[in-house]
Amino acid sequence: MIRNMVFHISVVLLITGCGKDEEGIENRSPNGILIEVEAPQTNGWSTEEVTGTRSGMAKTVRQKGEYGVDMEVSTQHCPAGTATEGASTRWANVDDNITFRVVAYKSATAAGISTANYAGYGDYKLSGSSVQTTKSLILPVGTYTFIVYSYGNSSAITAFTNSSASVPVTNGQNFMTYVKAGVAINNIGSTYTLGNIVFKHHCARYRVQAIAQAGRMGAITACAGTVTLPRHNATYSFTNNTLTAQDGSGTINVTWNSPNAMSVYSNYTYLLPQASASVTVKLNITIGAKGFTNRSATLSGLTFSANNTYYSNISFSTTEGYIVGGVIWANGNLYKSNGQYLFYNSTEIYGGSGSCFICNSPEPYPTQTMPTSAWAAENDPCRKLTNAANKWRMPTLTEIQQLANSGFMTDVILNGVKGNKFGGVLFLPYSGYWPQSNIGHVESGERGLFWSTPGTAMIFSPGYNIVGYTGWNEFPQNGYTIRCVRNI
Repeated sequence: MIRNMVFHISVVLLITGCGKDEEGIENRSPNGILIEVEAPQTNGWSTEEVTGTRSGMAKTVRQKGEYGVDMEVSTQHCPAGTATEGASTRWANVDDNITFRVVAYKSATAAGISTANYAGYGDYKLSGSSVQTTKSLILPVGTYTFIVYSYGNSSAITAFTNSSASVPVTNGQNFMTYVKAGVAINNIGSTYTLGNIVFKHHCARYRVQAIAQAGRMGAITACAGTVTLPRHNATYSFTNNTLTAQDGSGTINVTWNSPNAMSVYSNYTYLLPQASASVTVKLNITIGAKGFTNRSATLSGLTFSANNTYYSNISFSTTEGYIVGGVIWANGNLYKSNGQYLFYNSTEIYGGSGSCFICNSPEPYPTQTMPTSAWAAENDPCRKLTNAANKWRMPTLTEIQQLANSGFMTDVILNGVKGNKFGGVLFLPYSGYWPQSNIGHVESGERGLFWSTPGTAMIFSPGYNIVGYTGWNEFPQNGYTIRCVRNI
């Protein structure tokens, strides 16, 4: 008889011990019932069609950018598939490894939720198709209403007390809830499993698509950004199952995972519901190995509705040149005519007199036939461009090497002209050169020679599988072509 009594006591201690936490064992009923949970799901993201925004731009802003690189931003509603009005995907799986909380109130209906009826909470984490208990919820016999909520991530949720019947929410959190009312628990000394939990999304889902201009720019290889909105904080009330956002701006991060394409989507982030919002998107982005920082645009009058998906297209473009190898290269070769320095209006055009320059000289060959003794920036003919305002300069040897490292194809034909194409973007023609013997322009269509600073020529031709270099002192009076770069 004594052995049986000892055994019974040890079992009760085991059951109550499972719920040991900050509330203490002494507050547990010896008849406590352990609350376990089945893997929850969500009601999916809405696929409702929105009239007029399915294929059109909801809001668009265009602006001139620094260094001749412009930006256009449009934000659109993004319904999925071809769903009918009001349709939504039901019972979608929740992302693995998220944490969620179950808060219990001793009430038969949600109307009875109050601090006085608070009965405790438990924390859980989804692991595959099962649920792990990270903080036990143990309840006495009774009828309960449960509030289940999650911030949509794996981080531990801030501790909850009976002093409040609400929780805070901010932008960037995929806040979800489920209310389960009128649950009778009477299996004393055992467990009760909450099932059929289907979370409701309270925020909007959002991502950014960064787009580089095809034919003008190399791939996007790095991107990070922020989104600033007029409402950053909100409160979810247990008593009426609503999320209320407060005025007060805030900023969230937008991230990309190892982008390497002309068009790259960010990871999803989550926004509090907002109406007629003024939203600022700011990016740090690398295009064609050239970095651009703090490129931002503000769109006004945007609306983000709960359980809907939105995206911003941010397109980068330029009319001034080609972005590859970490530099913006001019649209055409440099030449001088009637006292003016100009660019040819197409990348494949080249000429004879006036388009080949002596090293370290601002004058084309044969106007000037002897180079200066040492390189100096004031001798850079790119800096002499009409109304250039020091916007252009000759490329450095390092920049030419970076251009070659971006990859190139030989014997590419553009409008009947042969040349090399670098990084799949920039075409440089086999423009030949003007030899120091002054016999006229030679090797047109056979190989290209382009000056860099401080006095090194890039050489490429069908016979080269690499790009070669020659110093000005080897052929000091040869006239080579020049392709300028942006002075940034």
